[in-house]
Amino acid sequence: MTKHELITLLSKRLRISKREASIWVEAFFETLKYELKNDGKVVFQGFGSFKVYTTRTKNLYNPKLKKKISVSSRKKIRFKPSRKLIEKLNAPKD
Repeated sequence: MTKHELITLLSKRLRISKREASIWVEAFFETLKYELKNDGKVVFQGFGSFKVYTTRTKNLYNPKLKKKISVSSRKKIRFKPSRKLIEKLNAPKD
């Protein structure tokens, strides 16, 4: 699903305009980014959690250049689905 498809689906389900649905979706994603940047963790009960973690600095070897290179640490996001979501995904279809 793309962001545009999400906006279309929300506008139909909530019976609001696509413009208003777009404002809600954008606000949600901006809030999610802000919270991940500042707090580092966002939890949605029954869905899962997003958590920011930092990778360590790595020293690697580039065989093409025949040199050792250093890859600096960086922040990444990890999503951990909830048990309810996993159960729903693995439930047999009716």
